[in-house]
Amino acid sequence: MSYIQTFPLKQINRAWQDLLGIFYPRLCLSCDKLLHESEEILCHLCLSKLPFSGFGFNQSNPVYELLAKLVKIENASSLFIFHQEGIMQKLIHELKYKGQQDIGKLIAQLACETYKNNTGFSTIDYIVPVPLHKKKLKKRGYNQLSVFGENLGNCFGIRYDEKILIKKKNTESQTRKNVEERRVNVANTFEILNPPLYKSKHFLIIDDVMTTGATTEACAHTILEQIPESKVSVLTMAVVYHI
Repeated sequence: MSYIQTFPLKQINRAWQDLLGIFYPRLCLSCDKLLHESEEILCHLCLSKLPFSGFGFNQSNPVYELLAKLVKIENASSLFIFHQEGIMQKLIHELKYKGQQDIGKLIAQLACETYKNNTGFSTIDYIVPVPLHKKKLKKRGYNQLSVFGENLGNCFGIRYDEKILIKKKNTESQTRKNVEERRVNVANTFEILNPPLYKSKHFLIIDDVMTTGATTEACAHTILEQIPESKVSVLTMAVVYHI
């Protein structure tokens, strides 16, 4: 029997993880402290400091009130409040631009815990992400909403599908645009593939951060206009709370 076979596989794996930890330490993405074995992405202290919005998934919160002025929706919510230089800004930046897709899984788990008793999800047929144009998708390599949407779908038993709603125009970034410029920038940007297949279905649009609601509005209008008798609800990871 070889030397390595005298040790249980669990001990070997633990030793390997300890060795990796020396050269590639697991750090909290918020405070940069070493993570304990039971921690993932954020330490327990930073996890406790996440800026939950406290908004329900319903028609009685500022997210719904903003969007309902723009487009007909059933329910809406945002899980967190987005602050400049805050934890959510760092998490979403890492998710979008640094390939840290496990952040999407974490946020989905938190959304599942937050909304687990909400009956509004029971009528939803499809979860659809705000899509990326194919050029941006090729450059980035992934849609930052995919892991979030897949895990959210698994939690609530709803099908996640990122091929229903597509982005047909490669628009400019919305970051430095005002409200009206944002609406013009995304007008007539999205399209539904095979609209007749989804007649009378209820769609949950998901996005990372909602600022003015212009992109969400454009996606919702596309669904409602192109799919007969459809319904739309909205859930974003975070909202810039000046609404």
